[in-house]
Amino acid sequence: MKRILFSLLLLNTSGLIAQSVEVQIFQNTATATTAQVGIRARATAGNVDYIGVTFYLMYQSVNAQPQSTGMNTVVGVDDSKLVTTFNWGTSTRFTNPAQVINPAFDPTPAGGQTYDMRYVYGNSDESTPANTQTLTANWDTLMYITLNTLQSTMPTGGYVYLQQTSEAMGTALTDPAFANIPISVTSGEVPIGLGTVPVLFTKIGADCNSNGTTVTWSTTSESNTNYFELQRSTNGTDWASVSTIKAAGNSSAGHTYQLPDFSGGASLYRIKEVDLDGQPVYTSIIRTNCKVKAVDMVIYPVPARDLLNVVVRSAKSLKTQLLIIDGAGKVVRKIDAILLNGSNTFQFNLNGLASGQYIIRSNAPDAQLNKTFNIIR
Repeated sequence: MKRILFSLLLLNTSGLIAQSVEVQIFQNTATATTAQVGIRARATAGNVDYIGVTFYLMYQSVNAQPQSTGMNTVVGVDDSKLVTTFNWGTSTRFTNPAQVINPAFDPTPAGGQTYDMRYVYGNSDESTPANTQTLTANWDTLMYITLNTLQSTMPTGGYVYLQQTSEAMGTALTDPAFANIPISVTSGEVPIGLGTVPVLFTKIGADCNSNGTTVTWSTTSESNTNYFELQRSTNGTDWASVSTIKAAGNSSAGHTYQLPDFSGGASLYRIKEVDLDGQPVYTSIIRTNCKVKAVDMVIYPVPARDLLNVVVRSAKSLKTQLLIIDGAGKVVRKIDAILLNGSNTFQFNLNGLASGQYIIRSNAPDAQLNKTFNIIR
């Protein structure tokens, strides 16, 4: 199992203004004995000129078999693009494939894996670059790393993980000539090697709203996935389940999911995927500080297919009916609802309803609830 810590040194050409950068790690190729992963980045708010790169490749040495030297080492790094772009010679680059991790400075990532070794790559001539490379909204693959993956069980190479820059030891961008660039890691822990992996996450994010927090995540493919669980923590160690949602099962297409949390306040979130064999895979951790206000109603998933979950937050107890109305104004579903002080959850069965736009509302005068949603087939 392996993870990568990635740090870009970036310079904005319009006056050292910090920009936002999205970074991912992905598997490029794999054989029975090796796997090649790539590091890619893109700008999320205008173009960004970058001038260097430093990263730590964290790995658990027991998961890849030792080489003849008796050490679990990286077997190849393709950094030709970086060398060509930045004029890095061998004297200005440095590598160290056998640094022991100090747990006090290298926190355990979201997936709960543990790591005991790291491979360090960087350059020592970042202050006076001859050239720069511009990050745009398109993905820019910076380099490839080939790893030993001699395990016989899936995934043969374990996992790679792109760690947030702020979690790193010794990689803070402190050079006064450059601005620190906020880096958003959206790939989570990525299984590598041959064999079928349960899920490949592409991103996870959270939005604040009047109801608290809505967490959204996406996958590129799923194999034998059972369900996803939204987990919340306040300290990064103790995790509690907020709610679950059924996974796609087997799919080569991308899927997007979302679940709400009405707790509010400073929180950490992650998604736990559980496959049909009971094995879990986790996303990276995200942080929010959403304030909860007086709310009416939250519905999910949107768009809906077979089931619609309805959460009503009420400041008092009352009786009402929740009605689903089609485009012709006909009531097609209804539930007698007793609302208590706090959060109240209901579920509509949508089987038999055609694709299209619907309205869900309450018929109680003192509970004005009204939302539009779509059903897709």
